[in-house]
Amino acid sequence: MKILFQKIHNWIRVKIQTNDITASLILVLLCLFLYLPGISSLPATDRDESRYMQATKQMVATGNVVDIRFQDKPRYKKPVGIYWLQATASRMAKQIGIASTERSPYRLPSTIGATSAVLFLYLGFRKIVGNLQSFCAAVLLACSLLIVVEAHLAKTDAMQLAAIVAMQAGLAQIYCMPKVHELLRARIFFWLGLGVALLIKGPVAPVLASLTLAWICWKDRSISTLVKIQPWPWLLVPLILISPWLFSIQTLSDGQFVQDSIHQDFFSKIVSGQESHGAPPGTYLLITPFLLWPASWLLLPKAWAGLRRSSEALSRTTQFLCGWLVPAWIIFELVPTKLPHYVLPLIPPLCLLAGIGIIQPDRLQDAPLLRLSKWPQRIGMFAWIASGLALAIGIPLLSIWASGSVTVAALLIALTCIFSVLALGKIKTPKRQLYASALSAVVVFGLIFEAFLPNLNNVWPAEQIKSIIDSNNFGTLPVAAASYHEPSLVFNLGTDTTLTDLDGIMQHAAKHPSAILIVESKDVDKTREQLSPISNIFILGTYSGFNYSKGRPINLSVLKSDWIKTDKSK
Repeated sequence: MKILFQKIHNWIRVKIQTNDITASLILVLLCLFLYLPGISSLPATDRDESRYMQATKQMVATGNVVDIRFQDKPRYKKPVGIYWLQATASRMAKQIGIASTERSPYRLPSTIGATSAVLFLYLGFRKIVGNLQSFCAAVLLACSLLIVVEAHLAKTDAMQLAAIVAMQAGLAQIYCMPKVHELLRARIFFWLGLGVALLIKGPVAPVLASLTLAWICWKDRSISTLVKIQPWPWLLVPLILISPWLFSIQTLSDGQFVQDSIHQDFFSKIVSGQESHGAPPGTYLLITPFLLWPASWLLLPKAWAGLRRSSEALSRTTQFLCGWLVPAWIIFELVPTKLPHYVLPLIPPLCLLAGIGIIQPDRLQDAPLLRLSKWPQRIGMFAWIASGLALAIGIPLLSIWASGSVTVAALLIALTCIFSVLALGKIKTPKRQLYASALSAVVVFGLIFEAFLPNLNNVWPAEQIKSIIDSNNFGTLPVAAASYHEPSLVFNLGTDTTLTDLDGIMQHAAKHPSAILIVESKDVDKTREQLSPISNIFILGTYSGFNYSKGRPINLSVLKSDWIKTDKSK
């Protein structure tokens, strides 16, 4: 095994140092192995992903590329950029016969975004930190659990990450190597990345860029970097990108878009914990080591090592990376609303510091500092072992809960995690640890997203309900659902699906000669009794599982109602 890793490392080192194209291809292949498994087979998840996919599906169906709607309700939380990308992918998929309810076209922009973020991290920083350092950083980013998850979901975060990495790469080039002949390209990266990120997710990128600039201007006691990015006339680039759509949607919505997206969505999360996602300060420090598995055992200690090993030539680089990381992290910790993916834009500077720590020789001689430097290594190792064991134990238990037995996929995942914990700890050199982590990530995440999660029928109610309806060839009948109102149901069953209560179910059945009714199993007798004067009720199937969005078990029955034929109707 040691000989194999040594040969791999020697080959990669030669290729990276002599050919950027080969290094980029290696990273693309790694991303494809990590992100493509499960992109089609994983059912639509609740709630955000299904909302994005359904709104995009309606955009394609109506041809309205300005207004964003979920059924008949406006969805004015995020800008239109991701919807345009998903709609383009959906239209292209439709040309080759892929149905609008197929998930992969909507997820493809996220997969491309995650892959682009990895490539931008390597290509944008290789001249700043070094080829091998930036390559190691890109591998660490690619293999982290957080970005692998986002690459599989049709949301904004992976594509926003790509735009932010491009933006910060441009800013880093302006700050760290301000050669006059390269400033134009760096400004293009910065301002274009800022504009795309604005169109994808709004204020996050401008806030991050402002914090980074404020940090380096404060450290330098100078605004020279701010002058070099030339806000005028370059600020016109993001304005030109977003202004036509923003003006159109503001006019169409009578000013409601900015009110909803900035005041109700963005600022509400800053002021209070929104949608039951509140958590105390320090939460991200606690959970991030687990979100970076299996790279956490390298990422945390080597990021610390990167800070103390950086040479004089890299001092401005580490100062920039701290400006990217520290002020934004403090703000994220203080903001009441916390979700794991919020810190995704702050993982790249950690990876770059770790890349420096992996490659640079250790120059630390002071004994107290040497003892202090062991703590990040211990924390990283603990988080890595705990995460691996949690997966090794949790995946089989989840399989037993869902299917009554340990599936082959669950067993393979558990064995791989146990092997990783036992074997990878014996690998001593950081470069071999990096390649071993990448291999472990490819195997474990591939099995999770392609073979394990799609077969957890107990947590995919909408998918199972659709299967019940389609197996009876009633896919064209109008549908109404009481109690279970998750967005994935609308995406799977159609835009016209009625989300209502039991009274609405009665009205739906009275309105349509034949209809599909989805009710809680305990309400079947009540439904049949109330509809008995006008309709015959048939049970097509039942579903028992778990609604993870609400954290409670559900028992649903899928009914078909047919009007009772009277003499008058004859």
